[in-house]
Amino acid sequence: MKYKKAQGRFKKTLLSLCTAAILASPLAFADSFTVDRLSLFINDGTSTYEDRRLNQEKINLPSNLSSTFSQSTGAHGESIWRWQIKNTGRSTFNNLRLTGLIDLDIDAQNNTFFNEHGELLSLDVPQGYLAPDRWEVGEPGYFKGDLVHRAAKGNLQNRSDLTSNNPDDPSMALSLPLDRLYAGEAVEVTAVLGDKNLKNGLLQTDGMSLKDYPNVFQFYAKKIFDPYGVIGISQNSLITTGTLVNDAGEVWMWGFRNSGQQGNGSRSWASNAAPEKVKGLQNIKFVTGGAYHLLALSRYGDLYGWGQSGYGETGCQPTTSIYVASPCKVLGDITQVGVGEYFSVALDNQGQVWTFGHNLYGQLGNGERKNSQKPVAVNLNGEKARLIGGAYEGAFAVTEEGHVWAWGDNEASGLGFQGSKYGVQSIVRTPTRVPNLEPYAKQIVYIAGGNGWGEALLDDGTVIGWGLHASLGIGVRKTNISSPEPVVIMKNVKQLFARYVGSFALTHDGEIYTWGQTGGSAFPMIYGDKATLRANTHGKVVAIGGGKEHLFYRSDDGNLYGVGYNDLYKINQSKCCAPVVDWPGVKITVDK
Repeated sequence: MKYKKAQGRFKKTLLSLCTAAILASPLAFADSFTVDRLSLFINDGTSTYEDRRLNQEKINLPSNLSSTFSQSTGAHGESIWRWQIKNTGRSTFNNLRLTGLIDLDIDAQNNTFFNEHGELLSLDVPQGYLAPDRWEVGEPGYFKGDLVHRAAKGNLQNRSDLTSNNPDDPSMALSLPLDRLYAGEAVEVTAVLGDKNLKNGLLQTDGMSLKDYPNVFQFYAKKIFDPYGVIGISQNSLITTGTLVNDAGEVWMWGFRNSGQQGNGSRSWASNAAPEKVKGLQNIKFVTGGAYHLLALSRYGDLYGWGQSGYGETGCQPTTSIYVASPCKVLGDITQVGVGEYFSVALDNQGQVWTFGHNLYGQLGNGERKNSQKPVAVNLNGEKARLIGGAYEGAFAVTEEGHVWAWGDNEASGLGFQGSKYGVQSIVRTPTRVPNLEPYAKQIVYIAGGNGWGEALLDDGTVIGWGLHASLGIGVRKTNISSPEPVVIMKNVKQLFARYVGSFALTHDGEIYTWGQTGGSAFPMIYGDKATLRANTHGKVVAIGGGKEHLFYRSDDGNLYGVGYNDLYKINQSKCCAPVVDWPGVKITVDK
């Protein structure tokens, strides 16, 4: 027995584990084990990448995969580790498999260091998460066995290879298929280590103390939506202006730029001039805009505004002109930003919502009618927002407490509760709870709206909508039918872009669907009274965006294409005023 214990210690010395981190309190079972290794393996069928934490830290990821790591403690003292893996490039990772491996030393005083026991309890995981389909308990391969090697490739054998002859403290591994990770997409990977309070996962213990020192390992994953993770695509309400962020964090502009939109210090700029980057902006991760104003959010949480600011929508507080020709810093510590036609909404890292700009229809949510050039703090009855979204003349906020709030123009019940008929304003000047959306609140990863309607994307890929039925893609063309009750529009959606009179959805299969009103300039071409597949795109699509009546998409070849209302060289860069550009769109060349 003593020899076996010494051998286990010698093994740790060989692997530089003498400084192994014993998990700290408040874990109820913290004194019963030491974590020798915690690894996340990512395999695409050809290459294997590893993100190893806690001890023997090793992060071996390609340049277009980023990783963040966090630790917390569960309700029963279990240790919870989370990785967020994001595809920061423009290409898709295919055939991915994620494998979690944990190697423990059981340090309990009465551990025999022989007769180790391991078994599968269950592969069940929390609702909404991807579950493992492979598992294994066995020797990691330091002295015998090869579990680490198989885990790296995801080739687990669904067995526990433990007998009384096994050295002490083998490893546990669970593996799940992720399939694809598209450009800008992220996955949250969770590993949990607990005791007998956990009923699912893999169990490992010393056979002589099975009841006293069980260690249970769980592993599962969930794709998460990051509206700011897609480089090169802007979702906005701009009418005749194009904008994007490139890989270097620079903002580029093209098309109409005669109200200070170019951001170079001059109000006037020829629409047919070549695309040009905005001076003075660096490390930008997202850009958006209203009819004629721009907002850019940096990687460090700084929010900048510029362009037309007749109502204060840039937040720049001009004193001599309604045009802001150079970006100004509006707020710091910002995590999200949204826009309406002539107003803006932002969310800071404390959960506080801010608004500025036009307020005739209650867009600022402060109970007043006066426009504001300065950011106004929005009161959500003391709740902290986790998500915001802009509508045409209103806004939404989803709180950590599981509620949805809305304010602004509620015509056609577009805010999600009973309002007026379409075309008749129904002003809501302070944030109001939306009971119809609260059953979905914890699932909402994107929320926005248009003129008299709203939509949300849920974490399982379902799109729901409410308000004017003619904008919801459910087969209705007349604008006299509306309801605050949510309806399901489609499923399997990765990214949603909702604005003005219709929507643009990208599926997990790289396909585009559009829907919305079918009357008007470009509406019949770019929308459809039902969710309509646009099968003739230039290859598989990896990201979407656009403006008030135009759509942009980026294909897997890295190129950007435009469809819809074309004016002032916004889409067709060789023609000023070609009326519309039909599918599959034309290529747009911006930065070099």
